[in-house]
Amino acid sequence: MDIDSLSERLNYSLRKNEVLQLAQFFSTHPMGVDTLFEISLSGSGGLAFHAAWVLESCLMENPHLLDKNAHRLLTHIPDLKNNSVRRHFCKLFKTWMVKHHMETCSWFSPQSADAETLIEVCYDWLLSSDVPVSVKAHCLEILQVLSLYHPWIAEELPNTIRLIQIDSSAGIKAMVRRITRDKNG
Repeated sequence: MDIDSLSERLNYSLRKNEVLQLAQFFSTHPMGVDTLFEISLSGSGGLAFHAAWVLESCLMENPHLLDKNAHRLLTHIPDLKNNSVRRHFCKLFKTWMVKHHMETCSWFSPQSADAETLIEVCYDWLLSSDVPVSVKAHCLEILQVLSLYHPWIAEELPNTIRLIQIDSSAGIKAMVRRITRDKNG
């Protein structure tokens, strides 16, 4: 199957097993991951969401591809407008961070412009009423990893968590309970 046919398939509703099949095809095609990034960043609603979903499956199933594309994810996260794409990109970057943060401390240091931008974006999205719970959960987990390198985040995060719980939905409260429970043990 060629890349154009694979890309065309993203225009239609997908089930999980179809996403996994497409991810397998895209991950083995020389331009597959690049194509998924391009479509995910196109701003084209459902198509961008489908591409990001397949990209997530591609990179999660192939850790070497996630390692290779981590900086690319970091570069694009601040500019994302589509919440569905945000969810997939943040999940991917959070997964990479959790796995590699001890090996790549320089990425997350206080001197890193990328880290500063990511911190700002995560806080903005955490405090926004227009951002879904799934994106906020990944942002909170990203900030938890970054708090190891930025002590002020560790001090401020509990206050932020309390703030986002004020008049929050059941989903937000469940997210905070899960993340707090996971962090504590």
